[in-house]
Amino acid sequence: GRKKSTSQQMRLPGRRINEKMMKEKKETTKNPQPIQTLSDIGFEAVGNWLLDCDAIKHTLTKHGASKKVLYAFTSEDEVLYIGKTIRSLTQRLYGYINPGSSQSTNIKNNKKIKTVLRQGKEIKIFVFAPQENEIAYRGIPVNLSAGLEDNLIALLQPLWNDTGKE
Repeated sequence: GRKKSTSQQMRLPGRRINEKMMKEKKETTKNPQPIQTLSDIGFEAVGNWLLDCDAIKHTLTKHGASKKVLYAFTSEDEVLYIGKTIRSLTQRLYGYINPGSSQSTNIKNNKKIKTVLRQGKEIKIFVFAPQENEIAYRGIPVNLSAGLEDNLIALLQPLWNDTGKE
């Protein structure tokens, strides 16, 4: 066959090592108590996903109108997904109920939510709703939810978050 270029030969073995190392790191650094970590940060359980015939719907006890929040879906002490919204939480969750044809994350999570619920498992909705302008950097307000999202995903490694995959 055709000989690979030198750059391909050099790049591929290193890439395999990096993927292997990342997999090992992921297996060894998984947070043992993800729900407790959410609670410690300030997340609170505010609702559930439910199956209604073959459609999903949610119940929320609070924060439906809250904006600039982080939210998490959990099932059986496992964090399934972490996301953020600048819209109201109710508006964001509606995207999972009725995803548009180009909204790949909403489509994927709609299917995953249905799959878990069909298995008879509960999916809880947790929310982190910081006070508006709780943190500022040199006088500029910082969206705390946006700032925490990437590191929380890295720490808790939710099953449904695709971050970091190629």
